[in-house]
Amino acid sequence: MKRGVFLAVFLCLLFCLPVTGLWARSTDEQNLATLQGYEAFRDGDWVSALFFLRKAVGYGNASQESWYLLILSEMYGQEYEAAAKDCQQYMKLFPEGSFYPLVKYQYGRALYCSGLYQETIAQFSEFCHTYPSSEFYPSAVFYIAESFFNEYNYSSAKSLYQRLVEDFPSAERTPEARDRLLMIAQAEREEKLLYLLRVTGEEYLAAKEDYEKQLRQYQSEDSMGLQDQLSKSFSDIKVMRSTVEELQGQNAEQARRIAQLEEENKYLQISAGEARRLATDLATAAPAVTEQPEETTAVPSFGEPVKEEGAMGMVVRYPELEVLRAKAAELQRLLEEKSIGEEK
Repeated sequence: MKRGVFLAVFLCLLFCLPVTGLWARSTDEQNLATLQGYEAFRDGDWVSALFFLRKAVGYGNASQESWYLLILSEMYGQEYEAAAKDCQQYMKLFPEGSFYPLVKYQYGRALYCSGLYQETIAQFSEFCHTYPSSEFYPSAVFYIAESFFNEYNYSSAKSLYQRLVEDFPSAERTPEARDRLLMIAQAEREEKLLYLLRVTGEEYLAAKEDYEKQLRQYQSEDSMGLQDQLSKSFSDIKVMRSTVEELQGQNAEQARRIAQLEEENKYLQISAGEARRLATDLATAAPAVTEQPEETTAVPSFGEPVKEEGAMGMVVRYPELEVLRAKAAELQRLLEEKSIGEEK
């Protein structure tokens, strides 16, 4: 409420006092303190007004006017907690008092200015329900909306601001209500934007987390695959080394057998030469023997050797050489028989 309204109320109260009241008892200390408090209130000296009015109501039989002006002085002096307590005291002392609706309204303002928004909503809701035709009704609606706004309950505040703008377009608080509606609209847009950003951010984080998870999984699988391949390669290398060593051993054995066979072949070739020479000598020295069938004196050709598996391993056998040996043995036997016959 503007200061001029309260000053008008003050002047009305001042000139409506009965003659037998304050002016008739001007010498009384309480009345003097009351008068000084009224004058300080008129001059806007809230410190002096509080001092004198509190002194006046301290006697216990102060008038409703003194209490009400004390409450207004406390509100102007921003002593809201004290104003709330004095409002409760007034409503207790004067439940049917003429200033009761005004005090009830100031009580709601004191609660609001103290930051007690839930209590403010309850107090002004009761005030609007009890005094729907009061001149302070639009302001009470505004303070309820402001309490919701300060509690971040924008939906409830918005409906009350809209009601104030539509139903009371010329009220003192209506311009502020319009500003609040613009602020709520801006806040709603920002809230939607923040919601979209939050949702988008959450989706991005989820996608990023899923991508990193899959990347780690792929890296782990690749690592495991490489390890398996390396293990298999090492195993193959060991098998190949073992095979190479085995083949090298077999090659060494084959080389040894080849050397042995070459020695045997050389020996057999020498034996075959000696057998041919011996057969020639026998044919020359013993003509009688030549009377035998030709096949006994014929020298067979030395053909390819025959390999056979024996108890001692692989054995190389020359069939022609064995025939020669048999014939040589036969010739030797004939020679020995001839020698024995000559000696007899």
